[in-house]
Amino acid sequence: MTLLGSKKGYSKSDINFFEEFTASARKQTQVLAVVVFVGVIAIGISLAILAYDIFRNIGVQKDIDNLNATLASDEYAGLELRSQALQQEINDKNQYYYTLTEMRRIVDETNAAETELANLIGDVIPSDAYVTSYDLTGTTLSISGTTFSYYDAANIVYMLNQSDVFTNSVIPTVEEDDSIRGAETTPDNPIDVYYAFNISGNIVSDVVVSVGHYATTDSSVIAISGITSQVVSAGSQYEFTGVNTFTASGITYSLTSVSINNIPLSEQEIAIIQSTGTLTGLANENVEISLYYAQSAAAETATEDEGGIE
Repeated sequence: MTLLGSKKGYSKSDINFFEEFTASARKQTQVLAVVVFVGVIAIGISLAILAYDIFRNIGVQKDIDNLNATLASDEYAGLELRSQALQQEINDKNQYYYTLTEMRRIVDETNAAETELANLIGDVIPSDAYVTSYDLTGTTLSISGTTFSYYDAANIVYMLNQSDVFTNSVIPTVEEDDSIRGAETTPDNPIDVYYAFNISGNIVSDVVVSVGHYATTDSSVIAISGITSQVVSAGSQYEFTGVNTFTASGITYSLTSVSINNIPLSEQEIAIIQSTGTLTGLANENVEISLYYAQSAAAETATEDEGGIE
């Protein structure tokens, strides 16, 4: 029997090709889905980080705005002025402390004499002599007067020493006094000869040596330490080392001048102290030492640098 028309058939190989193509397309679809999924996750994470940064920056900016508003408030507007006022208050209190230590020094140097001393002096003054001046300090007794006898002053010293008034060897000064000689008398008349005497000596065995440190500026002198005092034996030597520089409140000062009992030392004496860093002397009486300093050049430069940084 004859077949009419043409009819194309599919072989087994064709069917296998279609199956492989379909499987490959399915795998590609799965891979693409995974890539898209990973991309979506990555984008989501990036968006989450971006959102976190945005909200964090908003929070930080809000904190900054709140801090600026707080600093601009009346409570904080005058902080700089308050700081300056507090610094001045600290300086004033330091000066007050230094003043108190100066008063303490005066108290330490004031040794009250026994009340019997005045009566004793009255008893030892002979009847042919009289006292023109009488000076009693914390450490020294000085008596000046006039007498008819050249030896009265020596007798007065002897009787005072018998009562242990003086702690050092005292030699009175006696001079003939012509100022009270009668106008009509002759120098050869021994009856009208008068003698002026002076007796001076230490009445205590210990004296006080005090030291104060001061900074000098163009307009003022300020204390940079309290007054320190020490008790030493009368007539002994005192010594202070390391006086050529002094550090206070982190600032180093250099020694420029010294005064002892309000008497300035000479430039030569200052030069010796600056080179050795040592101040020595004899404490025959109460000694008040004032050390004057100027801020060193290195310290001034450091202070200016710190001020510029601020």
